[in-house]
Amino acid sequence: MYRVVTYPDAAEQVAALPDEALRHFAEVMVVLDVAPHGGRPYNDDKPDGPMRELVFGAHGEGSVTYLVLERDRQVHVLLVQWVG
Repeated sequence: MYRVVTYPDAAEQVAALPDEALRHFAEVMVVLDVAPHGGRPYNDDKPDGPMRELVFGAHGEGSVTYLVLERDRQVHVLLVQWVG
C-alpha cells in the first residue's frame, strides 16, 4: 500500500468537485493507494516515469495528475481537474 499525499492546491480542487464526481474520485483514491502505476504516463516519452495521470468520471470528465515516489511508497496528488 502507498501513502497518498494530497497537495493543498489539489485539495482545494477536490473540494470544488461536483457531487456527481465524488464517487468516481473516491475510486481513483483507492487505485492510488493500491496500484498507482496503473495510471497512464504523464509524458509519453517516459512510459515508466514517476509522473502519472488517471482519468475518472462516467465519461472521462476528470483527471488526477500525480507523482509516484516508489522508494518512499508515496503518491503525491498534484492536480485534480473536472471539465464535466
